[in-house]
Amino acid sequence: MELEQSLTLHKNNFEAVLFHSFAYSFGLKVNAFIFRQIAESIDYSIINKIRQNPFQLEALLFGISGWLDHPKDEQMKIWKREFEFIRVKFKIPDLKLHPKFLRLRPPNFPTIRLAQLADLYFRHQNLFSKIIGARNAAQIYEVFTPIKASEYWDTHFNFGTVSKVQPKTLSKDFMDLIILNTVLPLKYTYHKYHSEDAAEEIIELYKNIIAEKNSVIQNWKTLG
Repeated sequence: MELEQSLTLHKNNFEAVLFHSFAYSFGLKVNAFIFRQIAESIDYSIINKIRQNPFQLEALLFGISGWLDHPKDEQMKIWKREFEFIRVKFKIPDLKLHPKFLRLRPPNFPTIRLAQLADLYFRHQNLFSKIIGARNAAQIYEVFTPIKASEYWDTHFNFGTVSKVQPKTLSKDFMDLIILNTVLPLKYTYHKYHSEDAAEEIIELYKNIIAEKNSVIQNWKTLG
């Protein structure tokens, strides 16, 4: 199982693996592997040290994505200064990974998804505990309902190009996607090692989440 392999690689650091898994899910099909590469390129201890500052979280993710080299507006200059400070302070390698925009609708642009990922980790300082402690679907949805990209993105989908005002929150379909692909597999894996009675609870959670919409699921439905 890929999740267990990742836990072995990262010495059973469930919080780090959760971060990598969230990054993968936020990247969707187009940027999943690139987002996970970005997450894995950052020592998770750095995330914990800066997560109380949302601008630094965004700056770190945007900087590693290679977007801050040529600032187009004042906000980008702020992110660039923050990124340079963090990079020097924590001795982060000068690594640039470039997420893709091709074939994506604007709400799924990597700029928006990384900003939302940053907000998730800023807003929930004890995110792992909340995920593991959630006993029903409603408690899991409560974690994701308030998540939105920062104020800059209310009027942008990409850097330097102004669009009409539209707060960038998580849709219900997107919440279902990250719950199915990240939250529940990690909860199951964690409880498998820490609680023998967790299986029924996890199955109940799966029953209360709408199935993912993709070609594999559709083929199973066609087969009856």
